[in-house]
Amino acid sequence: MNKTIFNINKMDCPSEEQLIRMKLQNLDTVKSLEFDIPNRKLDVYHNENPGTILSALEALNLNTTLISTEESQAVFATDTNNKQRKLLWTVLLINFLFFGFEMSFGILSNSMGLVADSLDMLADSIVYALALFAVGGTIERKGNIAKFAGYFQILLAVIGFIEVIRRFIGIVEKPVKLTTTFQCKLTTSSGAN
Repeated sequence: MNKTIFNINKMDCPSEEQLIRMKLQNLDTVKSLEFDIPNRKLDVYHNENPGTILSALEALNLNTTLISTEESQAVFATDTNNKQRKLLWTVLLINFLFFGFEMSFGILSNSMGLVADSLDMLADSIVYALALFAVGGTIERKGNIAKFAGYFQILLAVIGFIEVIRRFIGIVEKPVKLTTTFQCKLTTSSGAN
């Protein structure tokens, strides 16, 4: 693997970083990018000749020059992917455990607030699970998963908004008071004795 350092004179904010990432994302030889925006430098870890990378960067008209190329023993892609997977598994498990606890206690205590928050935790868990499928995948696969996760979040927001409107206009069953039901059962059972 090679490490090539580029000087990019017109790279002075994250928007140029995003442009560069989008431009280089389809090059199979590029394995990792390290940006140093204050110093206007970009380290590219790649295989093969840096000529195609330089051509792609020059097409952005950011005044790019190649500083140096050297051999590197860095292994970024798999290490980064493993860290991302580990982090996603951690937050997925935390969210799913909170979903289970809140749903259980919400049902036991008859609390719609806890049940609603538990469903929010479940939605977060589903999005984290979808993100696990994207780690290490192709750009197209990541894009498809991001779209699906976005549509899923929009669907949940629409369902929540409909429920708010439904409750606001009063299309809701009156809740049964547990104390009244419990008292009736006590009165009935004590009257039978």
